[in-house]
Amino acid sequence: MADLFIPQFAEILGATKLEIGILGTVFALSMFFSAAIFGRMSDTIGRKKILFLGFFLAGLFYAISFFSRSFSNFFILRMLQGISVGIYPGALAAYVNENNGTMDDYSAYGALGIALFMWVSGVIVSIIKLRWIFVSVGILYFISLFLTMHIKEEHIKSIEVPIFPIKVIMKNINLYLAIFFTFTGITITWTFWILFLNKLGATPFAAGYITMINPLFEFLTLKFIANRIKFRSTGLGIFILSVSFSLFAFARNPLQLIPLQVFAGMGWAFMYAGSLNDIMKNNREKGTATGILQSSISLGYIVGPFFAGLITLIFKDLKYEYLLAGIIIFFGFILLQRKSKKQLSSI
Repeated sequence: MADLFIPQFAEILGATKLEIGILGTVFALSMFFSAAIFGRMSDTIGRKKILFLGFFLAGLFYAISFFSRSFSNFFILRMLQGISVGIYPGALAAYVNENNGTMDDYSAYGALGIALFMWVSGVIVSIIKLRWIFVSVGILYFISLFLTMHIKEEHIKSIEVPIFPIKVIMKNINLYLAIFFTFTGITITWTFWILFLNKLGATPFAAGYITMINPLFEFLTLKFIANRIKFRSTGLGIFILSVSFSLFAFARNPLQLIPLQVFAGMGWAFMYAGSLNDIMKNNREKGTATGILQSSISLGYIVGPFFAGLITLIFKDLKYEYLLAGIIIFFGFILLQRKSKKQLSSI
């Protein structure tokens, strides 16, 4: 909910576009280290403790952001949010997998939550002040915290994992690199997304429902298409994203983004669920491997805003963000094809 309007909130606090890009980089850098550390910890001390810690800290630091009155103050809080948000994804995905859940459902219901509350965020900004979104996010995290207190974790099987798990990294290196390039491109598009929508004439309410289309169709794709045809392809998802985001550059009004958001949502579904399925199927150290996958995503979040800020300085037009994003995502597709060819040649 909050992330959609972070650039706008930072701008209200006096940040320049370059500073907004740096803000995104700092958030992602915090997530990068946090995801790798706490993903590994969940393999050794259990998932529930890590989930509890992550939800509590995230709820706290988002809620406190309501009181931000300067960009420097919000900058520190954004870094703490990044650390908090990085704590729980690896543990959560591993917990679902170990308790007979599927990565399709995990991805689908996560996307449904994003879609619903992206729409809610647009409503909140339309009827009350933007900063109330941070209170709403805090409430949602504390609901998650309450739910976590009631989940059961039995027969914890501690796995010894090196502090630097080089074998896990090398085993999944092509996937990690492909995801890094993909999320670098994705983050370039989202860094100034709300400002791009404003430029095209979208109201806050329109920004909410246009943005929610992407995760909504991720949910629909996973629940009604992927499950029926039993087909998942990380590579196909990355290719669809590279084409969809490139075409964003040619939009001249907000309504033209709607069909592109539909295709981007379908691409995201195959890409994200496919990568999680690959990780769960091929690794015993599920929390560690998923944590490193999240760190690969975070690394894309680190590099993406930097490139986004640089592009705006050079070209002065946000449409070039989307052209570059499509090219970078396509590099991820090429890397994954190299992996597939190696696998075929070894059979």
